[in-house]
Amino acid sequence: MSGSKEIYVRRRLEVIVGLISIGFLILVIRAVDLQWYQADKLQQRAEKQRQRQFAVAAPRGAIKDARGRMLAESIEVPSISAIADEVPSDRVGDLAKAIGMDSARLKRKLVGQHGFTWLARQVDPAKAKRVMALQIPGVRQEMEWRRYHPLGPETGHLLGFVGVDGHGLEGLEYSLDHRLSGRQGRELVIRDARGHALPGGVWLQKPRPGKAAQLYVDATIQSLAYAALVEGVKRQGAKGGSIVVMRPRDGAVLAMANWPSYNPNNFGKFKPSEWRNRAVTDMLEPGSALKPFTIAAALESGHWRTSSRVFCEKGRFRVADYVIHDDHPEGWLNLTGILAKSSNIGAAKLATDIGPKAMYRMFSAVGLGRKTGIGLSGESPGMLLPSNRWGPVETATIAFGQGVAVTPLQLATAFCVLANGGMRVHPKLVKGASVRPPKRVMPEYIADTVRRMLEKAASPDGTGALAVPAGYPVAGKTGTAQKPDGHGGYAKGQFTAVFAGMVPADHPRLVIAVTVDRPQKSIYGGVVAAPIFRNVASAVLPYLGLPPEDSQPSPAWHALQVADHVSGSDGSAAPAGTVPTLFGKSLREVRNMLASRGYQLHVHGSGWVAKQSPSPLSKMPEGGAVEVWLDD
Repeated sequence: MSGSKEIYVRRRLEVIVGLISIGFLILVIRAVDLQWYQADKLQQRAEKQRQRQFAVAAPRGAIKDARGRMLAESIEVPSISAIADEVPSDRVGDLAKAIGMDSARLKRKLVGQHGFTWLARQVDPAKAKRVMALQIPGVRQEMEWRRYHPLGPETGHLLGFVGVDGHGLEGLEYSLDHRLSGRQGRELVIRDARGHALPGGVWLQKPRPGKAAQLYVDATIQSLAYAALVEGVKRQGAKGGSIVVMRPRDGAVLAMANWPSYNPNNFGKFKPSEWRNRAVTDMLEPGSALKPFTIAAALESGHWRTSSRVFCEKGRFRVADYVIHDDHPEGWLNLTGILAKSSNIGAAKLATDIGPKAMYRMFSAVGLGRKTGIGLSGESPGMLLPSNRWGPVETATIAFGQGVAVTPLQLATAFCVLANGGMRVHPKLVKGASVRPPKRVMPEYIADTVRRMLEKAASPDGTGALAVPAGYPVAGKTGTAQKPDGHGGYAKGQFTAVFAGMVPADHPRLVIAVTVDRPQKSIYGGVVAAPIFRNVASAVLPYLGLPPEDSQPSPAWHALQVADHVSGSDGSAAPAGTVPTLFGKSLREVRNMLASRGYQLHVHGSGWVAKQSPSPLSKMPEGGAVEVWLDD
């Protein structure tokens, strides 16, 4: 028995020794394999785990206004990233809580995934600090560049915005992206065994900041124009509006704004339809605001002079099978009177006399029917049909701004021709950018003649009286246009109110175009858009160093202030023995106001007062007659 037991023990020892020998042999073979055959591969893997290359974004170039004030800049903000396969699964819950993300969503981003992934972009510094305090392997803080626009909604449509990837998506941020974008860098980061970055990273390629851009836009003028537009649109209960302020001598755009606007610093909370810059993308029929160019075409034809007279048919005129109406029936008017009284019939008769080719040449010459080339994405060319598609009705209606469509920027650019002595300048936004040189498109004497006519249109006897600020003469034109319904006709009760002009009238420093979409309290450009023009001009001209001509407001200015009925005046501010303002009043209000002063009333039309005679604050004894023209 003992012999058998010894043999059993010896065999067990032999088996154990054999297994140990085999295990040792395997270790030797494995060591040789690792040291000789896989050494390079393993070394590369170790280096890859110890070192990581990361892309480092470069800051975008700043956008500054004409005086060097910041309009857009890039600021550093933290973001949280991770190497997905290095984040311990048992730490995902803590990480999700710190980031403020649903735990299940975070698991989908990390568990079973490999390589780099963003967890939270451009977060609050306090949140980033909480995350990094957890010291979770594979989680790191990146510094990114976030775009900041100090003026917010005031420059929202003009400047646009930048996405989280650092590229411009709208406005000038998009149009100038190639210039503003920098070149990203690459950094080699060394990490410890727990995955934490060690100091002393190596730049493989340093980031290169983008180039800055300086605009002709003035931040102060932009703010003033935006504030006046917002106040005017809200006061009229309108759907929206646009304003463009230009320097006519060289086409510099000093301000461009729309309402409603959006905040580019938080653009994601707004609909994409609210991002577009309507001053350059949206077309509108300008109505009577185009009559100055009809007058210019008539003068250029040689068939007409300023003293020429047109019979305006007492408010009703048939062209082919279409009947043209005037809001205020008129008889004989000279060309200045056609502008001042805004006669559709007078403009139509001039156009049908000189023909579509002459009209088209003038409208095209001042920039209608083509893009201005300002360099903003989405710019519309407007609509101006070729002259061979103008029949008698089209020729007549285009003369007073129906059947033709412009953008607010095109309208401002066209009025720069009149302000600039017949020279067409191309609007420009960015200093240093190439711009086509000025070109003469209208004889100087015609431009100057029409400009003087427009002073009459903006006088107390014209439709643009409310555009005139104290101490500054204005040359401009109102427009009240029906909105197309999209089916070849016009939408009932929907209008666009327009005023475009220049100030001071004798030596224009500014051209301002104002459009207001679907105003509710009044529809007339002289009541709705003209006061916005006035408020901008009265604030901007002193800022530019041009004081008013008179230290004391003129009587006409007092009349205009009283006439601005939308501010809440009931007309009672007019002194006894003078005619109160009746603009925008209902017939009942007019009767009561005039009866209290002992005046008689002569009425034309129905609706609200669009014109009155005598002018506000004119002296009149008791028993005198006041004539009003109403239009609904």
